[in-house]
Amino acid sequence: MRLRLALLIVSIICVSGAWGDAVSVMQQDGEWLVSGASYEATVGADGALTSMRVKQAEGEPLEFLVCNTSAPRGLYTYLAGWLPLGDVQQPEANVVTASAEKARVRYEFGEDAVTVTLENLADEQMSLLGIFAVEVNTISDDFGFFYALPMKGAWNQTAWYREGAKLAMEGRASVWGPWSEGYTVWQLKLNAGASATVTLRPGIQDEQEAEQVAKALEGNQEKPTDPEGPMWDMELLSRVPQTWPSETHLEEGVDTIFYEGRPFRGRPTRVFAYMGVPEVAPGEKVPAMVLVHGGGGTAYAEWVRIWNERGYAAISMDTCGNLPEGQAADRPRHEFSGPPGWGGWGQTDWPREDQWTYHAVADALLANSLLRSLPEVDPERIGVTGISWGGYLTSLIAGVDPRLKLAMPVYGCGYYLDTHFATPVKAEGEEGADRWMRWWDPSAYLKDAAMPMMWVTGTNDFAYWLPGLQKSYRDPIGPRTLCVTLRMPHGHGSGWALEELYAYADSILKDGTALPRITGQGRDGDEVWVDFESPTAIHEGHQ
Repeated sequence: MRLRLALLIVSIICVSGAWGDAVSVMQQDGEWLVSGASYEATVGADGALTSMRVKQAEGEPLEFLVCNTSAPRGLYTYLAGWLPLGDVQQPEANVVTASAEKARVRYEFGEDAVTVTLENLADEQMSLLGIFAVEVNTISDDFGFFYALPMKGAWNQTAWYREGAKLAMEGRASVWGPWSEGYTVWQLKLNAGASATVTLRPGIQDEQEAEQVAKALEGNQEKPTDPEGPMWDMELLSRVPQTWPSETHLEEGVDTIFYEGRPFRGRPTRVFAYMGVPEVAPGEKVPAMVLVHGGGGTAYAEWVRIWNERGYAAISMDTCGNLPEGQAADRPRHEFSGPPGWGGWGQTDWPREDQWTYHAVADALLANSLLRSLPEVDPERIGVTGISWGGYLTSLIAGVDPRLKLAMPVYGCGYYLDTHFATPVKAEGEEGADRWMRWWDPSAYLKDAAMPMMWVTGTNDFAYWLPGLQKSYRDPIGPRTLCVTLRMPHGHGSGWALEELYAYADSILKDGTALPRITGQGRDGDEVWVDFESPTAIHEGHQ
């Protein structure tokens, strides 16, 4: 008996020595309990990594993940909802696998790291989600910048911080939140048939990291104050920003550039943009347009080319600190990124000049300044148009930048409490909601808009409802034109496809033919009528 016991002990030591003496994996009550040199972890019966606790020199290990009896489940698979992986096995001493019909995950536990490989066996996209505890209050990115949470973006590497401990995540993913009870979400998306590997490295913050975490948290604790003067410094924003050519994301027929933005959290920023100018005869100058994308959007070379083909110079910039690849929240951020968008939800307690709306408006004003500096552009013939969130920004910009000669908001407007976005405004709390409406709602600025404006939307727009639109278009002191289309789809492509946009711009910036103007309207029984003036014949009417 003694001989057999001694042999068994020797066997365990040999196996353990092959992959780290400081790691143990044991099954208990349907879960797999793991202990490494720097962490403790748990794999649940559904295959989720339900716990990731970082060990400290003193005290209990600190939990980084959130796990409930159903979703969220810590680090887990998501396919139109929580996707349990019920076949959990331990094929090797330091490996736990879990599988189901549509996915398979493999956890390899090392002394100081956990490697997670997820295979998507489904015929549609799925995600690996990590839900972080609210006590995790700071994040750093690929470029070594630290942010107090909430923060949105997409990076190849992130590190998460809590009370002196940290958890580094190596793997391309997006970060967003707050979600549910204030959680921050790490999300890696996998296309059908794809696989991806993520490495988790728990540890203790070093002195420099602790200092950066403290600075990030201190910045979020300063309550923002109302500006003593104008929100945006027009003298500053009227200066021509410095530009840099980009060596990536090149597009035919347009320039790919970065231009100087406003500082974000004390560091310089740059704005990615596409800019193009049509062929111009010597001495000739053309009109120009600033193009502001909406939610889910980015800088669009195609949009610039459309305006170039119509004889306009144009610039389309990303207002969220992203590069133009991937989809929405998956777009990568760069080392000179400003704050993420859209709306600035979760940012209302940040310093005023760090919030998204401040930067997005400043980006557009600087884009105008850049266009005005081009020798081929007539600075007295520049307009702005934007789609959805870009239409919201256009409504705001119209009341801020008097240099512009026209503004065309598409879908977007002000009076957010009369739109789909009333809920996220109110979710900022009484103080935050009041501050957002005072600072960032276009209704605070439209009364100063003196240029001609055309408001474009659909009768059934899901986001920007007609009552908010009506209040918005009644505020400016300049001429207004309405283009309200029955059942107009909501989107970038449909938003820039309307010929009325180009006809209206031509009528203001190129002395083109004016659009028809309604001079009277009424109803007789079940019939309605309008009187109108038009410089050209109306060939066809639509019901």
